[in-house]
Amino acid sequence: MNDLFQRQQALDTSRSFLIQAPAGSGKTELLTQRYLKLLSISDSPESVLAMTFTKKAVSELKARVIDALKSVESGRPQQPHKQITFDLAVAVLARSRKYEWHIIDMPQRLKISTIDGLSNLITNRYPQPGTWINKQIITQTWQQEAIYLQAAKQTLLSIDTEEFGQCISETLLYLDNNVNHFYQLITYMLSKRDQWLNKLYIKNVLNVQSLQDSAANIISKHLMQLSAQACIHFNDAFFNALKANTNIELSGIEKLPATNASELKQWQELANLCLTEKGEWRKTLTKKNGFPAELKVQKKVVLEMLEVLSDKADIKMLLNEINTMPDVDFDTLQIAALKNIAQVLKIAVAQLNVLFDEQQSTDFIQVALDADRALADHEMNDIALFLDYKIQHLLIDEFQDTSSTQFSLIERLIANWQKDDAKTLFLVGDPMQSIYLFRQSQVGLFLQVREIGIANLKPSFLQLTTNFRS
Repeated sequence: MNDLFQRQQALDTSRSFLIQAPAGSGKTELLTQRYLKLLSISDSPESVLAMTFTKKAVSELKARVIDALKSVESGRPQQPHKQITFDLAVAVLARSRKYEWHIIDMPQRLKISTIDGLSNLITNRYPQPGTWINKQIITQTWQQEAIYLQAAKQTLLSIDTEEFGQCISETLLYLDNNVNHFYQLITYMLSKRDQWLNKLYIKNVLNVQSLQDSAANIISKHLMQLSAQACIHFNDAFFNALKANTNIELSGIEKLPATNASELKQWQELANLCLTEKGEWRKTLTKKNGFPAELKVQKKVVLEMLEVLSDKADIKMLLNEINTMPDVDFDTLQIAALKNIAQVLKIAVAQLNVLFDEQQSTDFIQVALDADRALADHEMNDIALFLDYKIQHLLIDEFQDTSSTQFSLIERLIANWQKDDAKTLFLVGDPMQSIYLFRQSQVGLFLQVREIGIANLKPSFLQLTTNFRS
């Protein structure tokens, strides 16, 4: 399918867009073109800000823009997509001469940075109370894990205190007094605290309903991913074969279950039929699976479908994870355990912050949390209040990997933007990459923006389909 029309639409600088761009679709070229197009209509280069997640990606995008501007001297290229970039670069240079930007000699005026870099800028401008010097940001994974582990050990030492002893000891008991497991879980949760810290409490009280809603949401999103693929292979013949199954639960499944949490048990029944205890596709079916010898025809239908699925690793992975989904309805014991665990996590975060202060260090998660808090504390929602220039256009790459804290930061930065005030948002990402390669990211935020928008904006959704690598 040719997506030329979608790529042309993406260069409409009067509109905001959410772009789904899979690997190999030329999204970096499209980002470059959008950035150049925005520069060509702006009053200053500083009014266009592009952000991505890694310094490598920042360097690549900046190099693309600079190379496009410098290549104008070499003349117009032959390739159609390069001609688009060339024409946009010509327009930018004309703008540069008109307003004396000197953009070739002063490439630092191109505002392309990481989201962490922007968070760091905000915290430097508005440091937290008691912070007098800039802290060293820990960037190495092993260093981060070391300080998280140290915080976990300090948390366990609090078991001797009257205030925290009970919740720590009961949490340990819940973990069968496995101290190493306690350390591992605390270390892991501290490394993901941007995903839960601001959501775990409302008015300093554990929000059980929020946890139940989150569990249901996790299940629903997982089932949506599974259903989208399963519907291709689980056909009418398969479900007709199930009707004769002697397993009452399975024989009652006449079609793919719905994707809400209440249907999880039926999905689990399907998963257990299709997969062995080791998580591999079944190659045989017996009376134990509800297929006695007399159901020879029905057994053949199911086995033929499983044979077709034998090389579908994605579906197998999603089916295997069905049995790891969280509970939705918590009983009294589970709620008590959650309250203890939540209290322990609060202690761990406090211990981590003490260590950060002692070592005059921090991590990118804390930088993002502090930046979000600074925006809230100062009641300043416009990015212009934090920078020396006024942003009119914001571009964000790899948007599917946005954490909830980063998403909150972006929301605050554009909170005053309105649909018709000539400010635009351009978000590019691929939720499928996040689903299969980066499972801890908040891919639901990508889908949320597609459905309801962000802040006051509802970006138009475009999907690129052409793959230039194959």
